[in-house]
Amino acid sequence: MDPYGSGPPAFNLQQATPQLPSNAGPLPGALTPGGSRQVPSSSGYSHSHSRSLNQTPAQTQMSSNPKAYNISHTQTPANPGPSHSPLNLTDIRSRAVSDANEGGAGTGTLFSYSESPTNSNYLAPFPTYAYDWCKWPVMGGGSAGKMAIGSYLEDPHNFIQILDTQIVPQDMTTPGQAPYGLEYTKVAEATCAYPVTRILWEPPSSQKTSTDLLATSGDHLRLWSLPQPITPHSSNINRSAIANSRDPAPQKLQPLALLSNSKTPEHTAPLTSLDWNTLSPKLIITSSIDTTCTIWDIPTLTAKTQLIAHDKEVFDVRFCAGSVDVFVSCGADGSVRMFDLRSLEHSTIIYEPSEKSDKSASPSGSSPTKAQAQTLTPSPPLLRLAASPHDAHLLATFASDSNIIRILDVRQPGTALLELRGHQGSLNTIEWNPSRRGMLASGADDSLVLVWDLLNANNQAVIPPLNGSSAAAVPGEVAGKGPLASWRCEYEVGNVSWSPQSGLTSQGGDWLGVSAGRGVWGVKL
Repeated sequence: MDPYGSGPPAFNLQQATPQLPSNAGPLPGALTPGGSRQVPSSSGYSHSHSRSLNQTPAQTQMSSNPKAYNISHTQTPANPGPSHSPLNLTDIRSRAVSDANEGGAGTGTLFSYSESPTNSNYLAPFPTYAYDWCKWPVMGGGSAGKMAIGSYLEDPHNFIQILDTQIVPQDMTTPGQAPYGLEYTKVAEATCAYPVTRILWEPPSSQKTSTDLLATSGDHLRLWSLPQPITPHSSNINRSAIANSRDPAPQKLQPLALLSNSKTPEHTAPLTSLDWNTLSPKLIITSSIDTTCTIWDIPTLTAKTQLIAHDKEVFDVRFCAGSVDVFVSCGADGSVRMFDLRSLEHSTIIYEPSEKSDKSASPSGSSPTKAQAQTLTPSPPLLRLAASPHDAHLLATFASDSNIIRILDVRQPGTALLELRGHQGSLNTIEWNPSRRGMLASGADDSLVLVWDLLNANNQAVIPPLNGSSAAAVPGEVAGKGPLASWRCEYEVGNVSWSPQSGLTSQGGDWLGVSAGRGVWGVKL
């Protein structure tokens, strides 16, 4: 099937205007003292093994999908059924995608808001999953940067949209409310055969002032180019008075390249994630369910290196800060591993969780023997990984169906440095703040976005109750660091992305983009 054969789909876009209901409670994010840090007891260990390189193994059998569900229900069922995802990637996406697939656009009841009107929302004509807010600084003008979003439709006809943001003044009706908000304009779109598992803009560099290049992972690694706008945007910052019909028609996002790690592209193993090297943007690394990671050279459109990284599917991969050679990965075997392209014969197991349930257990004190491992419950898959852009030794990860974020120090393999506890639902996404050291954001099935400050032990916020009652602590859990601030969405959070430096952030405070349900939110912290 040619994903580019058909023209741009005809979307009936609606501009969503956030409303503040009368029963809205106080805004979350109040800073109050929280729990103390406690480091789980676990001994570190290093693992060395030899792998055959530059060889793609046969596709492994799919692991069980702990986050699978029956798409016939509009709500997440208590007993999930099998997934019908074309890529079998229910492990790494939010349950909210199922709900959004069943909901009807334009009913007027798809979104209801219970937060400040400054939390600007864009309503997409499809359930959103992949999401990235372009990190290039926006100098001057009324824009806060471009966003890229991808659909998650369980059929071979998916969409990518590029949104431009406009900074608009807000009526100061609420104490502490931000004086500015966001409005969105769709400037480009494309179709693709399968859902996008990750979408990333080219990282900022000193060689130019902006970018028009994106990369997506899914059935293949694809490179896209954003065409130049036909007409400049209006200089009028107050776009709310302009009818949607007057916006210029979105252009076609141009496909530049399709990169496959197989000689038969129609039978290639799906890619679960990608990462762009910030030090050398010509390098992209991808992870696949066939247990491999592949480093691509963008100027030549060739695979530089491919290696078997894990014993099972690889769910995520990241370059370490300040390096073009060192990267980390995590996957279905429940481990985080570190590799150095200069010495691929060996890898280091940075972390391997306990064989017990990740929601109530801390890492075991020692690694079980092979005989013991055969009788123990397998470690839960590690779904996502985030490498700190400021500290090359710091990582964050979480396991399938877990509400605990673990901070890892690669200098202390085998043990978690810190546990971040605050979510009541299964985690879906984590991302470090590129402009503030030691700060990261997370999103989960509890519809919460939490912000964590690892450098300030005093700033820990109380989690806003879901139904007006405080959530009780799970007996036996090890106390960990609490969040700095929180924001509650109406739907399970699929992905988060920090905003670039712009006129929006120059007013003070950080902004965070949130993908959930059929929407994208801009949230001021």
